[in-house]
Amino acid sequence: MVIAALTGSIASGKSTVAGFFKELGAYVIDFDALGHELMKPGQKAWQKIVDYFGDGVLNKDRTIDRSRLSSIVFDAPRELGRLNEMVHPEIYKEEQRITAEILHNCPDAVIIKDVPLLSESFAKKLAGCVIVAWSSEDSQVKRLLERGLDEHEARKRIQAQASLSEKLKFADFVIYTDLTIEDTKKQVVQVFNMLRNLI
Repeated sequence: MVIAALTGSIASGKSTVAGFFKELGAYVIDFDALGHELMKPGQKAWQKIVDYFGDGVLNKDRTIDRSRLSSIVFDAPRELGRLNEMVHPEIYKEEQRITAEILHNCPDAVIIKDVPLLSESFAKKLAGCVIVAWSSEDSQVKRLLERGLDEHEARKRIQAQASLSEKLKFADFVIYTDLTIEDTKKQVVQVFNMLRNLI
């Protein structure tokens, strides 16, 4: 088996890259999706968030209003850090359980851990190598505008995350997503084949 961490920045094409890996037969563990599950009503992370941020972050059905919570934490780095402290430990427990299950059922698996927030030290604990989905800031802004954000909000969200240039410093593989979707897919196929050779 081989385990790789896939990271990037907001709107850097990481989800597209993850989707291509899945098509090729890799097992993809999406940390954002795990976070969404763990923030459902009644879950530990949900309770911690409500206790700290209050009922104002809830919809009428008691689910967390993610856009309201995002607007709070992206305006205050301290609050973003606090939110991460609540959610991340629960995500890591769950991804370790899933990883063990995959390896039990398929010892020669290629596992891609799709991790938006990844430091170099954490990458070494999480995986054997790191893949970075890279995009220019202009492309990131353009994609966020297409999602309905204005330019000011888009740039604020990009700047709230670790820069892609920092992540490049500890990348083993880089997939450039500024070109065509076909070109991105070709790069993913090349990286997937190299990962398979590591098994």
